[in-house]
Amino acid sequence: MRQIMLGEVEQTDGSGGTITCRYHLLVREIPPPVEGESYGIGVTITQTGEREEIWDITVCAHRIQSLAGLVMGGGVTPCTLRDVVDDWL
Repeated sequence: MRQIMLGEVEQTDGSGGTITCRYHLLVREIPPPVEGESYGIGVTITQTGEREEIWDITVCAHRIQSLAGLVMGGGVTPCTLRDVVDDWL
């Protein structure tokens, strides 16, 4: 298993403060006889350490890249990540 940093997004939280969300691509190797990779997304708020990870969303690299762009572009936080992924699926 490995994590690849995708980027960070600064945004305003509900109380008017600033938070930074850090986004990671999660990669898990699929063992033989299938072989390949399974992808997921992780989001961390750097100020608090709050984190959510969703593993094994897809085995298609281009689909996880599309989802990652939507998640980062929308400034998705750890508490909303699961809902966004469920809607995307």
